[in-house]
Amino acid sequence: MVRLDFRFEEIDAIINARSLAIVGASGKPLKFGSLFTASQLTFGFSGPVYLVNPSEKEIMGHPCYPDLASLPEVPELVYIAIPAYRSLDILRECARLGVKGVVLLAAGFREMGDKGAQLEMEAVSIARNGGFRIIGPNCFGIYNPRNRLTLLPGHDFSGVPGEVAFISQSGGFSAQVARMAGDLGINFSAVVSYGNGADLNEIELLRYFTLDPSTKVISGYLEGTSDGRSLFEALKAAASRKDVVFWKVGKSESSRRAAASHTGSLAGSTSLWEGLFRQCGVIEVSGVDELCDVLLALKHLGRRPGRRIFISGGGGGLGAYAGDLAEAEGLEVPLLHGDAERRLRAILDYPGASVGNPLDIGTPLVHLPVFEAAMREAALNPTTDALVFDLALNFALGLAGEAGVEAVADILIKVRRETGKPVILVAYSRALRLGDMAVEELSRRVRDKLLSDGVLVYPSMPRAMRALSLVNR
Repeated sequence: MVRLDFRFEEIDAIINARSLAIVGASGKPLKFGSLFTASQLTFGFSGPVYLVNPSEKEIMGHPCYPDLASLPEVPELVYIAIPAYRSLDILRECARLGVKGVVLLAAGFREMGDKGAQLEMEAVSIARNGGFRIIGPNCFGIYNPRNRLTLLPGHDFSGVPGEVAFISQSGGFSAQVARMAGDLGINFSAVVSYGNGADLNEIELLRYFTLDPSTKVISGYLEGTSDGRSLFEALKAAASRKDVVFWKVGKSESSRRAAASHTGSLAGSTSLWEGLFRQCGVIEVSGVDELCDVLLALKHLGRRPGRRIFISGGGGGLGAYAGDLAEAEGLEVPLLHGDAERRLRAILDYPGASVGNPLDIGTPLVHLPVFEAAMREAALNPTTDALVFDLALNFALGLAGEAGVEAVADILIKVRRETGKPVILVAYSRALRLGDMAVEELSRRVRDKLLSDGVLVYPSMPRAMRALSLVNR
């Protein structure tokens, strides 16, 4: 249940903690405490990290303490990486010492049935009486590049702070989104894996990130909630101030069963959740790929950049396919403005080219000056809100070599800069054979170059059109 005395400062003191203790730290391979300790020490927390284990004197070159009371100071945040049944005594010690926050990593609470639910209730009661907050149980905790706090598998996450927050009932998806989005140049203000949400849950975290000045986009993975009315109010307040993107699971009977056994959440009906998100102005997505696609579009385009899409590429079939996809997603593929059409006909005056929207340039690549002039006119066309160019990388590599493909990337960057119009490249490989690593390496290099200069890159036309549609809703 959500606490009625929500205070920004008490959550901020946890997410931006200045000192950390890991209870259950270990140097033994494959133990949970060992994996998390190694991850955190490698990532390099900005403040002191105290390792607690009465059976160890030193772990990974760091001194180890027998208990929290023997530490040189009271840590602001305590990660508890021991089994559920042993955690209550540590929570009581946290209450006595006056810590500000605890992350309970272990499973074995509400999701395990009545006995686990009783254990969870006792844990929350200790926290309430002791004046501290709990994230979890059954979670991975916090990734915050500002103070170099990380999730369990997050030793290699980006250390660059950003403007996107991600809250997740799933620990695995919290790590996957942090890594996949980071690979796309999307940096985070924080990622919070909150698991069962016994104390701090999605509602208070939404309220926190709504007020957090470092966060411009709030995203999340949600299995269910225990307070639908409060969640509605929190989402509505958040979406009135910031972009909000949520992935809700539990739409099938099997998914609802999985949610109940995973975090003990009540999933609710599909129509109820779709209506809730629609009323609040939340962008609803499905899956990690779609979530990251939308975050990428929000970063470079913002909300409602325009529905009028200009489609271009080498081949008539791909244009017809892309047009179908665009209109099925509620986008528009308008006719060319008369002056733009005349100028494009003068530029593409050769057999194989077909001037219109979609635009067929004839082959995957043409002479670079011709390509640049055509893309500039396509972007400047008054009925173009966004320019989408389709490129089969393996064909282009065979025609123009790596230098030619990279020159195309430079031209797309130049067109975006000079026209101010959004530019999207759909880059993929057709009939990629096992061992064609040259295409994969080129794809990554070109993608990174374009993304760093504000040109969006998607691996397929359906994903590009879906992302453009969702940010325009």
